[in-house]
Amino acid sequence: MDLETTDEAEALRRRVDALEREAHERAARANAALAAAQDRAYWLDRWNLDLNALMRRRGASEFRAGLRAARAVYRAVNDSRRRLPLKLSEGRRSMGEERAHAEQRPPSRFARALSPDPLTGAPVTEHLYARLEPGDIATVEGALEPAEAALWETADAADRKRLTLAFAAHRGLGPALERTGLSAAMPTGDVHSMAHGPAAAGGSAYYADLVGDSLTQAGLDLRPGMAGLDFGCSSGRVVRVLAAAFPELEWHGCDPIPDAIEWAREHLPGISFERSPEYPPLPYDDGQFDFAFAISIWSHFAEGAALDWLREMRRVIRPGGRLLITTHGEQTIAHTWREGVRSLEQLNEIQESLSEQGFWYAAEFGEAGDHGVANPEWGTAFLSSEWLLAKLTPQWSVALFRPGRVEGNQDLYVLERR
Repeated sequence: MDLETTDEAEALRRRVDALEREAHERAARANAALAAAQDRAYWLDRWNLDLNALMRRRGASEFRAGLRAARAVYRAVNDSRRRLPLKLSEGRRSMGEERAHAEQRPPSRFARALSPDPLTGAPVTEHLYARLEPGDIATVEGALEPAEAALWETADAADRKRLTLAFAAHRGLGPALERTGLSAAMPTGDVHSMAHGPAAAGGSAYYADLVGDSLTQAGLDLRPGMAGLDFGCSSGRVVRVLAAAFPELEWHGCDPIPDAIEWAREHLPGISFERSPEYPPLPYDDGQFDFAFAISIWSHFAEGAALDWLREMRRVIRPGGRLLITTHGEQTIAHTWREGVRSLEQLNEIQESLSEQGFWYAAEFGEAGDHGVANPEWGTAFLSSEWLLAKLTPQWSVALFRPGRVEGNQDLYVLERR
C-alpha cells in the first residue's frame, strides 16, 4: 500500500467518524421533531400543501442529491475498511451517480383530471364552537406556542375553529371543556391512537365533520334517540367528538385492539366501547344501529373479509339505516404517487389489478401485525367503485359517493341498508 493511498484512506476514515457523529446528532434531533412532524402532517393535508411539489424545486433537488451523494461516500468509505486501496475518484463517481439518480423521475402517469371532492362542511365543529364564549377563544389565542401560532395563521376558517377546540383541550381549559363537552384526556404513547400532539387533543373534529356532513348529505340527520356505531374506533378519537356534540344520541365504538378499548372505556364516559372479534359476528343485536361509520377500515380488509364484514354491518344496521365507509381507490393511487410512498412498479400492479379484478390486497403488516392484530386478512386493500357496486347491490344502495373526500386520498361511500 503506497503512502498516498494510506493518507487518503486515513482522511476518509476521519471523515466517516465525523459523519457518524453528525448522523447520531441528526437522529436525536429527528426523534425530537417526529411528534411535531406527525402533528403538522395532518394539517398539511387540510391546507392541500403538496410537499412533493415543493421538494421538486431546484434547490430541494440539489439538497436531496447532496444527501444521496453523502450516503454514497459513506458506503464507499465503509467498504474501504474491508477493501483497500480506495481512490477518491470512486467516491466522486458514486456522488455523480447518486446525483443523477436523484434527478430522474418517471413521468406522472397516475395524474387524474377528476379532482378530489374535498370536505367543505364542518357541522360538528360549528356546533361545538358555537358553545364557546369570546373569552374562551381569546384565552386559546393568547396561549399559542410558536408552532401552534404557525398552524393558526395559515389555517382557513374551519380549521382555525378546529384548532381552537383542540388547543382548548390540550391546555385543559375547564370552562371551554365544560361548554363543549370535550375531554382533555388523551392516550399515552403506549396506547393505540391515530394521532398525537396539540392539534389532535380532544379528538378529531375533522373526521367528526366528515361523518356528520356526509350522513346529512346522504339524507340522514342525527337526531335524539338514534344509535350510532364507530366500527374500528381505536381509542375513540372520532366518536368522542360526535358524542360531545350530540350527547342525546346513543354512541358505541368497537375495535379489536385491547389497549385502545380499555383506555376508551376508562376515559370516555357516555360511550359504550366493546372489544370486537377479528371475525364476525359482533356483540350487537340485529338492527341495533341507525347508522355506523368505519374510517379507513375497508382500506385494510382482504376481499373475503371485506364481504363478510359488509354482511355483518347489514345485520346490525336497521333497514333504511346508513353505513359510511372510506376506501383506497383510483384517487389513492394518484395521491400515493404524489407522496412518493409506493414504487412505480407497485402502483402499476395495483392499477392493473383494479382494472382487471376491481380489488388489490397485500398482507403488509407481517408477522407482528398491526398493533397486535396479526390476521392474514388485515393488510392493505384497494378497491374500485365497480367492485363495490357489483358486490353490494341490491342489498345496499349508494346514497353518497365522494372520490378522494378523505384528505384528497380515500374515497367515501354512504350506503343505505335495503
